[in-house]
Amino acid sequence: MPNQPRARSIDLDNPFAPLTGLCELVLVRHGEQQLSKELSAAETVDPPLSELGENQVRAVAQRLAERHIDAVYSSPLSRALRTGTAIADEHGLIPVVREELTEYEPWQKFPADQSPFEVLPHDEISKIFREHIRTRRYDAFPYAEDPVGFRERVLGEISAIVDQHPGERVVVTCHSGVINAILADALGSGFDMPVRVHHTSVSVIRGADTRRAVQSINDFSHVLPFQTHVGAMNL
Repeated sequence: MPNQPRARSIDLDNPFAPLTGLCELVLVRHGEQQLSKELSAAETVDPPLSELGENQVRAVAQRLAERHIDAVYSSPLSRALRTGTAIADEHGLIPVVREELTEYEPWQKFPADQSPFEVLPHDEISKIFREHIRTRRYDAFPYAEDPVGFRERVLGEISAIVDQHPGERVVVTCHSGVINAILADALGSGFDMPVRVHHTSVSVIRGADTRRAVQSINDFSHVLPFQTHVGAMNL
């Protein structure tokens, strides 16, 4: 969109400012997926939505139907694309799929046909997750993909989206790790996972050139009428 004036920094922090010259990113985590300890490392990459996940997706699509949305971008993984498609349908849009929005893989270097939860000793699994929760960093996962490379690909794609959509509101349906990479960058955080974002939660960031301002984080009020707990495998 040519001839957009440069956004003022004060407007990035003002939720009531018009979007002139800046892009509003509405980050939506996918609905709950079907997970079990029996899944192999490869199968954990792209599980389908659970029944609860489908309900969450309908709820967030209905919520965002009330907002003006100019574009929807999505991770190619089925749980995110299903979420993005439901939101896009409310606005007569088709999600733009970007590989760079794919989730971080904590078991990328583990044997693809084996389940980490069934092969590794229980004590080792517990230690990995305790350390991850304590440090909020990916270093705890010994079989994971490179966290620096992950962060670079996510932030590079987000920068491209911001640059392409000045003056517009864009929904990005993706994953907890992806949203946390964006939030950590915007907040200047050294954590890989500064926030535990809920399924179909909405986080809003405004951006212009290299500047980012967080408007809201992890709003999942739309699922409260029907959801009362989180499954153990989805914590």
